[in-house]
Amino acid sequence: MTKLFNEDYTFESGSTDGTDIVYLNGDSYEKCVQELELLAKTIEDSKRPGYTQANGDVLSNFRKAAELSGTTPMQAWGVYFYKHVAAIMSYAKDPSIPQAEDIEGRFADAMNYLKLGFYILKEKE
Repeated sequence: MTKLFNEDYTFESGSTDGTDIVYLNGDSYEKCVQELELLAKTIEDSKRPGYTQANGDVLSNFRKAAELSGTTPMQAWGVYFYKHVAAIMSYAKDPSIPQAEDIEGRFADAMNYLKLGFYILKEKE
């Protein structure tokens, strides 16, 4: 028995090809992912009007930042995305350092930025 998220779990192993694969019983991971996805969607919905100036272009903020800084939208995206990664890495190094935003929100917003970055990538195709 193992403790994970303050719940008891057992681990099973086995495979059909002789390799040893470990599976976690329970749905705690899926619940955690759903929580993160819900938080990400909530953040995305609350921030989108301000970032798009209600013009419908989800990349508007990156286009404007790129124009002002003489870079590409992908480069502008990278700077914004890095801010979240840096905050997460800071937390990983020392969770006691005060953060401007809660760490759960940083993870959720990093996920949102990955989606936006992927959209920039696909838009170029």
